[in-house]
Amino acid sequence: MASNKIIIEKLREVFNPVSEESKDYNINAPFTNCALLFAYNGTGKTRLSYDFAHYGRKEDDPQHTLYYNAYTEDLFTWDNDLENNTDRHLLINKESALIKGLAGYNFSDQLHKYLSVFTDIDFEFHYDQNNEEVPDYVVFSKNIQIRQKLNGVMQTIDDKVENIKISRGEERIFVWCFFRCIIDQVLNGNDAYKNIEYIYIDDPMSSLDDNNVIAFAQQLYSAIRSQLRAEVEAAKAGKTDFRRIKFIVSSHHSLFFHTMLHGLNADRRLGRFYLSRNKQNDFLVLKSMDDDTPFYYNVALMSEVGKAIERGTLYTYHFTVLRSVMEKIREFFGHRDMYTILEGITYKGETYDQTAFSQEDLIEFYARVVNVLTHQGSMFTPTLMNEDNKELATAIFNHLVKKYQFVLPDLNDYHSEKAIAKKKLKKQ
Repeated sequence: MASNKIIIEKLREVFNPVSEESKDYNINAPFTNCALLFAYNGTGKTRLSYDFAHYGRKEDDPQHTLYYNAYTEDLFTWDNDLENNTDRHLLINKESALIKGLAGYNFSDQLHKYLSVFTDIDFEFHYDQNNEEVPDYVVFSKNIQIRQKLNGVMQTIDDKVENIKISRGEERIFVWCFFRCIIDQVLNGNDAYKNIEYIYIDDPMSSLDDNNVIAFAQQLYSAIRSQLRAEVEAAKAGKTDFRRIKFIVSSHHSLFFHTMLHGLNADRRLGRFYLSRNKQNDFLVLKSMDDDTPFYYNVALMSEVGKAIERGTLYTYHFTVLRSVMEKIREFFGHRDMYTILEGITYKGETYDQTAFSQEDLIEFYARVVNVLTHQGSMFTPTLMNEDNKELATAIFNHLVKKYQFVLPDLNDYHSEKAIAKKKLKKQ
């Protein structure tokens, strides 16, 4: 806890309203309700979320932070019916204060709504006969279609598979949607959560594909935006007794982080941070992305694009990612436009003097590629690139890496930065 105290206090300061006497005061944006943290795996995000939730609390104090992290997922455990292998269900820890707050509320419909965004699995809660306030466990099923011969004719018949063991990814999605219903209860004023000031969501993206990552982020930032609007309107109306709920969201997943930034872009005071660990003293370091510190987030984005190129899974929205990085480069170096950034780019591995292009034509060609294909690639309807566009995106990526000497870490390997640095020294 002691080593994270400074980080926690800095995060809590993000939510302080701007004084009306300050030159930075704006009646339409007096405060923010969200701080976003980007950090590689293994940095210590989960421990930080735990320490944040217990910061300043005495033994009998009510909980001030509702948090979603690996500990939250542990509230749900599988009974796999090892003896008969037929009655498989997910047990719910009813003794948790997090779960107890739902007592008496019918949230199944809302949970179905959230879950349907991600998957077609269905569920049914089961209750103890002596306590029907909170479910004991949940059973999963799936509607399928089978081909069957009826009266001598092959027909498609609707069927249902009961008591299924869902995948790890589907399980995490279900737990998230369950937690999302709890967030609704907090925001809607459920008395069981009346002391909650902060909602801390830590790295919820494991086992999700890109489509689900985007849907997940969209679902989350929509709730955050809606809450911020309500709070700002209350402040503008001169109310002093309105309740503020503050969100902290941390992740190592660059697409998720990018989508959250995109969705919360209108929030002028949004907290944007890079979280790292000082290898010398093993303390966490929190750097604001609004400072003139290195654009770590963009390094992570480039690493993600590089992995997509290696896997052959470039999506149309990756042009948006590349453009975002190029804009940060332009801002950092003070370029007036993208043309300087694209100087020296090659066409299919050949420089302009080896092709029919002039240097100006080649730069103009790639500038048009970025401008046009960025607008065609929506983050909310991910589509795999065709082979021609993959080639163009790869050319732009390789050019940026070479020209600006990006050192791209493996986001799944905490030690990769050090390993990459050693390899670079050996080559020299």
